[in-house]
Amino acid sequence: MDRTADYTIQGFLYQFNKTLLEVLKSADDAEVTVEGIIEDIEIAAPAGLTAIQCKYHEAKEDFTASTIFKPLLQMMQHFHNNQQANISYILFAHFPNPPANLNITKADLEAGLASKNKDLKKYCDALNGKVDLDKFLTRVSMQFGPSWDGMVASVHAALLAAGIPKGDIDTLAYPNAIQVVASLSIKHDPNQRRITKAALLSDLAKIKSTAITRWTLALKTRKQLLEARRKQLKLHLDKNARLRYFIVNCATLADFDAGIVGFVCDFLEKYHFKAAHICTPILCLDTTEDIFRDIQLRLHKKGVTSTDGYVGRQFDEAHFFRDPLVLKARGARELKREFDLRLLRWADNGQALAHQKGDDLFIVGANCYTDLDIKDVCVELLESSTVKETAFITGVNQTYE
Repeated sequence: MDRTADYTIQGFLYQFNKTLLEVLKSADDAEVTVEGIIEDIEIAAPAGLTAIQCKYHEAKEDFTASTIFKPLLQMMQHFHNNQQANISYILFAHFPNPPANLNITKADLEAGLASKNKDLKKYCDALNGKVDLDKFLTRVSMQFGPSWDGMVASVHAALLAAGIPKGDIDTLAYPNAIQVVASLSIKHDPNQRRITKAALLSDLAKIKSTAITRWTLALKTRKQLLEARRKQLKLHLDKNARLRYFIVNCATLADFDAGIVGFVCDFLEKYHFKAAHICTPILCLDTTEDIFRDIQLRLHKKGVTSTDGYVGRQFDEAHFFRDPLVLKARGARELKREFDLRLLRWADNGQALAHQKGDDLFIVGANCYTDLDIKDVCVELLESSTVKETAFITGVNQTYE
């Protein structure tokens, strides 16, 4: 990951942490909107609305007033168009070397309005000589945020103060809380992006597994989260009679081509080799026809016999879900199954997974399968970026580094 992308992800995560902190600090009757209509974070309480814009400037060593011109002008424009509304505006920003103190002054606002930056021209043209700067100054303030580690420590302290057991925070409550905020942030309807402190704590109390997503895996505790998830999955994976389905978003796994065949072989060797292993796993690949057939051939060459449910050119669902014939020659130690794996391509027949539901559904890679009927199915989201990490989480490999 290049540094620009890294800073971008950190920026989002810093904002998610600030949102969490505001939720955990909020009053019982307050409602927090993630990615609000006005700003990044909006806190609605009987006393009025607080709109917070959050900026993370880890790459900029020193603070300069010009850095905050754009967010100030954006807030100023909203204030100008909604002067009768009871709204307080806060610019919350992190810089590695912030000034000891900064109060936004009228001179700062005038400097922003006089900016020659082309990106700010529309704001300057719309507001120059029209906005009541003195009144706006009574509604706006600036706060300098702590370092990344300081922000995370504050969220941890707030979770502890809210009654979360200390031992559950690092690998359960905190990453799941981050994922709750991240999930809210992408909803289109602003009404669905609202949350209260009570609702958040209620959700966290119900969650017993660690979220493994692109956001939680970007945290500094990545290895701890993977190890925690591995321990949680072991309970079900150690059971013999569990019907397990895998949907693999192939394009989102960096090592898919190099790792998927080895992973499947190792998974079957570990979890589908005994006579007590009576449930044939299903591997559903979300990929092209050519790649799908190539993987099927490569598995065959590694000794993995699969069925894809086709009779001639027609997919027959009953044929696909039939139980394999099992033979064991006299004196032989190993079983001989008609097939070891059921193999599907998502675009062709993926919806068949909802017709005969499994016990466990593992979604590997980015989750783009929200339309699938998963009622009464134990869904395990493993939004890792590599097959290697998935092999570690599922206990197939002992290490992932």
